[in-house]
Amino acid sequence: MPFAVAAVTLVGLGWTASRAGAATLATAVVGAVVWPGLEAAGVPGALLGGLGTSAQVLYVLFGGLLLYNLLSAGGAVEAVSRFLGRLEPDPVALAAGIVVGVAPFFESITGFGVAVVISAPILLAAGFTPLRAAVLASWGQCAVPWGALGVGTVIGAHLADIDFGMLSDASAFLSLPLFPVYGVAATALAGGWTGVRRRGAEALMLGLVAGVGTLLTSLYLVPELSGAGGGLAATAVFLAGRRDRLAGVPLRALLPYAFLLALLATANGIGELRGFMERLGPVVDGPGLPLLVSGAFAAVLLGLGGEETGAATRSTLTQWLPTAGAVLTFVLAGEVVAGSGAAGLLAGGAEAFGRFFPAVSPVLAALGGVLTGSNAASNALFMPLQVEAARGLDLPTVLTAAVQNVAGSHASMLAPQRLVLAATATGLLGREGDILRASIAPVAVSVGLLALIGMFS
Repeated sequence: MPFAVAAVTLVGLGWTASRAGAATLATAVVGAVVWPGLEAAGVPGALLGGLGTSAQVLYVLFGGLLLYNLLSAGGAVEAVSRFLGRLEPDPVALAAGIVVGVAPFFESITGFGVAVVISAPILLAAGFTPLRAAVLASWGQCAVPWGALGVGTVIGAHLADIDFGMLSDASAFLSLPLFPVYGVAATALAGGWTGVRRRGAEALMLGLVAGVGTLLTSLYLVPELSGAGGGLAATAVFLAGRRDRLAGVPLRALLPYAFLLALLATANGIGELRGFMERLGPVVDGPGLPLLVSGAFAAVLLGLGGEETGAATRSTLTQWLPTAGAVLTFVLAGEVVAGSGAAGLLAGGAEAFGRFFPAVSPVLAALGGVLTGSNAASNALFMPLQVEAARGLDLPTVLTAAVQNVAGSHASMLAPQRLVLAATATGLLGREGDILRASIAPVAVSVGLLALIGMFS
């Protein structure tokens, strides 16, 4: 019933994610109390655990949005957009570079679709129609498993009872063939088959670089920065091929991001410092504090006054509050589904798929991503079910959790709230259906690839 309520309220009734999440949570709690065989005694503990997980996620989300708004107020985002527009006059090549390089970097640092707002103006300035710009900007979210420095993956790891780094590594392995899919799709949309013939090989290479960079960052550096590392690697290769046009790089605009990366690498790369920060508690440990410190650094660097900083903070709250309500309610609903025994009961039904469950698993995950528009909320709803079913069928738990994490992430870019974001950024409000139809293909291919990987692993 919680899943049915989420589907009907979000898709059928068009409710906001926060309102739908509240209805889903209420359904989960009532079901746990009245349904025979479920454990109402597990509800208080599930709610308490969900509050802690939600607080961690929302802390990081606020910091990421605040950093973006401060940079936007200081003109840094506009400066980066102008530079990239001058860098590559061929719109087909620019589309591939943004979709698998620039946009994934910004999505990983900020999260929750902010990369759409950054990349859409660049694409419009390059001469793309509003519809194509909206679709390309949406595909630029292809590093969603590490959006907002991996908050959705944090939730998934917690609910699957596995290490965050382990889930990040497995998700990065699964993402290796997916980045090239979006790169080639970008060239096809931007230039048709002629564009694929001219720039398809470069797009494929950039996608592979993004995938390898994501995997190596997760394995050997900082898992939270995996998407940022992959996007940065692809962007570096893209720029290296155009080094004769690199005059006028907006170093001042990019410095706050470099500062943030340095903070995160230091905090995670020095073992003694990492241990000390963990002992200080969740306010200091994790990416939330570095994001806030980087925001303060950006405000000073860009010369923002009190009025501009206040306006940026108010804009952040306006963006943060609706998403906070959705994340909180869906995370709590997922915890109740798990803590009451409902996930185990559903997993018993899912086990009826037997050896075909690995092919069904990414479809379920994609459904969660489309319904909620958030990897965090999708994992909160479906991760307990997926993991319980995998254990019952004696399937690899980490692989199943990674499929849920990656498939839900990619499908979330087709969610109503993300489509509205793309439509708003390109002046297409009211045409979200057109954006959806044009965006589906690479997402469907990605889910299909994950099903094949699951079946033959």
